[in-house]
Parts: sequence; C-alpha cells; structure tokens
Amino acid sequence: MKQLTFTLSAIFLFFALWSCNGNGTTITEDGLEITDTEVGAGDEAQNGDFLTIHFRGSLEDGQVFESTFEREEPIVVQVGTGQLPIKGWDDGMIGMREGGKRSLVIPPNLAFGEEGVPGFIPGGENIYMDIELVSIMKPPTPLDFDHSELQSTESGLQYYVHEEGSGEKPEPGDMVSVHYSGFLEDGTMFDSSKLRNQTFVFQVGQGQVIPGWDEGLLDMSVGEKRTLVIPPELGYGEQGAGQVIPPNATIIFDVELVEIN
Repeated sequence: MKQLTFTLSAIFLFFALWSCNGNGTTITEDGLEITDTEVGAGDEAQNGDFLTIHFRGSLEDGQVFESTFEREEPIVVQVGTGQLPIKGWDDGMIGMREGGKRSLVIPPNLAFGEEGVPGFIPGGENIYMDIELVSIMKPPTPLDFDHSELQSTESGLQYYVHEEGSGEKPEPGDMVSVHYSGFLEDGTMFDSSKLRNQTFVFQVGQGQVIPGWDEGLLDMSVGEKRTLVIPPELGYGEQGAGQVIPPNATIIFDVELVEIN
C-alpha cells in the first residue's frame, strides 16, 4: 500500500510539473504554452464572447508580422468560434480576464502547420503572440417575438415590427444609418454593429447590400425597429458568405433605422 501511495504521488507530481512549469506557464496537451504576464481583474473570456484586444504576433527570430499596439487601434474578435486564422490564438484567449495580458507560444500544429504561409510565415515554426484583453462583450441575442405574427412580402421577405418609427421613410439612393445584429436560424450571431458601437452607413436601394436589406429598409421609418427574416435568394444564396454564413441559409437581422443622412 505504501508503494502504491508513492507511485500515485509521483504521477500527480509529474502531471503538475508538466502542466505548469513553476514560472506561471501552462502547457496544454496540444503543446500550447500560456503565460499570464498580468492577470486582469474583470470577467473571464468564454466561448462566443467578443473581445476587444491589442495583440502582437512574431516569429521565432523576433520579426513582428502584425501588431495593433503600434497602430493604437485594438480589434474586436469573437473567441472560441474558429473564426481566427490561428487555432492556438483562439484557444489561448479562453479564460483571460478583462484587463489582463497574456503571452502564447503556439506550435505549428495550432498555427500554420508545416506549410506556413509562403512569403509571409515560414513553415514548421512556433508563433508568438502577446495579447492585452481590453474588454469583453457578450454577443447580442435575437429579439423575441411571436413567429406566427411574421408578415410576408411578395419576394419572400418576412418581417416583424418591434417598435414603430416616427420619422420619414428613405427613398432609393438615400444614405441611411442602421444598427443591426445578424443571426443564423439556430441563434448563432455572425455580426453586429452594436459590438463596434458604430452604426452602419450605406446608400439604400442601390445594391450595396443584400436584396433583403434593401427591400426591408426602404419600408421602414426612422426610429423603427424590426426583425427581417431573409431567405437565401434575398441573402447570400447558394454560395453563402465565407465560413460565417453557410450556403442556402435563411438569415435573421434585428435592424433599427437610426437616421436618413
């Protein structure tokens, strides 16, 4: 029994040394090295959160290939959804606290592999990321309404008015300012102007946006809030939109017409 106790203790000690080297660095099973150089005091980042971050990415020779610190302009990324180009970067920000700073050593299997990015990132190399988590924002959720009360147009666009507007309606060619959040049918949010705290400005009725938007916005009054349920033929069709919107997807937008410029 004493021998068994000693063996188990040794195993647990080995695991502790493997997972944390004593310098505050944690190493995951995939070889990702995570070091918190400054632990923040805010909330922890979770899958699906939108993070405002500063970051610096460099190669093994110290060459910086991208940095927001020099530009003094942080970026907003959604973490834990596979949208970032480097898996280790995505995985490595989970659990960071708001206000914290973290360094990552990302092995090739969690970065650009043995191929790298020709002319930009050498193959088979570690990637080094220094990250500062400025703020965390939870993704918006779809507005709730009774789907049996959706109204339909001849084109197949459906909509629900949450709040009537009190202003005028735009004419084709007008510049409009809009706040919006876009979702897939399962409720997954793929974009939102509210995360950027900035309205989206475009010329309505001129084909600058998907047809469902043009049709829906031309029928809205300033101040109105409505949900647009847009079928594929009025959205992104058979192609979808990159890795965000799948082919033949019905997409849902909660839209507010803020003003006509």
